[in-house]
Amino acid sequence: MSKEKLTAKQESFIREYLKDKNATQAAIRAGYSKRRASEIGYQLLRKTTVSEAIIALQAEIEKQLRMQFVHDALTAREVLYNVMVNPNSSDRDKIVAARDLLDRAGFKPVEKKEMTGSDGGAIEITFVEPKY
Repeated sequence: MSKEKLTAKQESFIREYLKDKNATQAAIRAGYSKRRASEIGYQLLRKTTVSEAIIALQAEIEKQLRMQFVHDALTAREVLYNVMVNPNSSDRDKIVAARDLLDRAGFKPVEKKEMTGSDGGAIEITFVEPKY
């Protein structure tokens, strides 16, 4: 990890860059010269301190998003459970909530398959008693 400090403009560039991954536009939005924005954006991305800061900030944002997703998933689970156990919910709503809960928990419904013979007709199965 580099010991060099980031300037306020570089920090602004990093935040702007993570919005759309466009170095030129990020440089302009961060307050760098519009005329030289492409060159400056390229140079900033090549600086170790800037590239490390981009990686670190992106990891922090992803971590926060994962935490928010987990929170939202728990809230959704609670809503489904409340619908399922609510005596005022319709039977249809209870069944849908129960099915969704089971699906999210990894329990898949049994798939039924209809099989036909090569002629499209029914398959005939004959059980024969073994002779000993």
